[in-house]
Amino acid sequence: MQHSIGDHALLADGRTAALLDPDGNVAWMCWPRYDSPPLLMSLLDERSGGVFSVRPARPDAHVESRRYHPATLVLETVWRSGRSRIVIDDALVFGAAPTVARRVRGEGDDADVEVRFDTAHDAGAAGVALHCPGERSDNGAVRVHRFHAEATPTLVTLSSTDAEPCAPEAIDGTVAAWRRRAPAPQTVRIAELARHSTDESTLRRLLTTSACVLQGLRWQDGGIVAAPTTSLPQWPGATRNWDYRYCWVRDGALAARAMLRLGLVDDSVGLASFLGHVTLRDDPPALVRVDGGEPPAERALDHLGGYRSSRPVRFGNAASKQVQVDIAGEVTRLACELDAVHALPAVLAASCSRVAAWAAAHWREPDHGIWEIRGAPRRYTHSRVMAWTALRDAADLAEAGRIDGDANAWRRGADAIRAALLSGSGDALQLTAGGGGADAALACVPAVGLLAGDDPVVTATLDLIAGELDRGGLVDRCRPEQEAFPDPCGPFVFPTFWLASALEQNGRSGQRHFSAALRARGDLGLFGEVADPGSLSPLGNYPQVQSHAAFVLAATES
Repeated sequence: MQHSIGDHALLADGRTAALLDPDGNVAWMCWPRYDSPPLLMSLLDERSGGVFSVRPARPDAHVESRRYHPATLVLETVWRSGRSRIVIDDALVFGAAPTVARRVRGEGDDADVEVRFDTAHDAGAAGVALHCPGERSDNGAVRVHRFHAEATPTLVTLSSTDAEPCAPEAIDGTVAAWRRRAPAPQTVRIAELARHSTDESTLRRLLTTSACVLQGLRWQDGGIVAAPTTSLPQWPGATRNWDYRYCWVRDGALAARAMLRLGLVDDSVGLASFLGHVTLRDDPPALVRVDGGEPPAERALDHLGGYRSSRPVRFGNAASKQVQVDIAGEVTRLACELDAVHALPAVLAASCSRVAAWAAAHWREPDHGIWEIRGAPRRYTHSRVMAWTALRDAADLAEAGRIDGDANAWRRGADAIRAALLSGSGDALQLTAGGGGADAALACVPAVGLLAGDDPVVTATLDLIAGELDRGGLVDRCRPEQEAFPDPCGPFVFPTFWLASALEQNGRSGQRHFSAALRARGDLGLFGEVADPGSLSPLGNYPQVQSHAAFVLAATES
């Protein structure tokens, strides 16, 4: 059974990630890295996707509760099996090599546990070993183990064949390690917008979960994946299924800003340094692999059934060949915020000079922009807004002696972009220079400082977004006729948070939109890229870094 996307728990360790469904099965995991081939992928193909389930043997057992141990991505699931209670703790443990550890404790006569394991058919010789006690009785290719759960914990692990089996205490060590990395509560200031939407204890718990997501999805000293999954559809049965297991410069910069807002300065600086390295190029890439390498070519795997028949399943992402001018502004915004706390890494400072010069040279040209709409490039307004941001920031940094470059030239370039953007006599900003209707990304205009929050152009732009794109409090990214694909798509979470903050800056309430975006999460506090506007159930690749970063930035104050 393929469960609802938002019903899955995330396990992550800074190397790879797993999605665990409510039945106790690892429905998705790449091995040994986020962007490696999947070892388990029943989330995308029930027939050949493999299985790694640990659950009570009784078929009528049911889950009483699921929760993360506070300030961790270690999952606790409590099962009721007849007269027995079985507790399973699941983690990707911190250690020398990736290891899925599943610790089982039981109370009562009906505490028999069944473990089922088989890799995805495409996984080949993945070099993994299952360590499991109990009687083994295989069912075809599926290994089946049974044992009785006792009060003394039993450990089931999946690790590399050359790795030493870990002890049950490894999960306790992983819990402790997560909590050492967690943001200090007193350093996080809750925004008034968020306070009016839910209680503070819920907000702080969700912010801590978001911090864990951002930390867990960042590869060691490298980049952060946009999401740990591929091909989860932006609408059920549709073809908008993309591979997000790579590091987008834009998403990485937003994640680093969110880390900084949470007081995770070292994490932010580390990610910023990686982004500085990969953008020190004549033409900065839109996305890279988490080690800085080039992503693979996009291809469709037609033999896979997809998530609830949503096809095709894609590996690789053709957006890696696109020009996206807006990334320049995201890089410089991050640099300015790090500089404000005296933590600007030298490599990011050097990159700012490079991306500002690149933005100055290319802002007039069409690109594919933040939405990566397939087909011919266009002159997207948001890309120009962020090019202006890049030149304004670079001029400020150069005048302060933080980066090399001609501040006056960059200031003149920023003025030219601003004049081009605001030539419409107070009209709302639209998707492209030629019109095209509302663009949810333009809710960023007051945040980047192009215009004051109460400027009439901002008011008109926000009214246009709300009037054309609002779906139950969430917002579509643009009008359907502007899309390259006719398939439906759910409204997006991250620009809804942007719109909520922009309305507050505009002197109006953004609470309706903030509340809708906040509710568009799974029971464990994880956001997808988009959501069903009726049920607010997460859709698209999951969990989505950009959505979590947008939540952090909207819910907190610097």
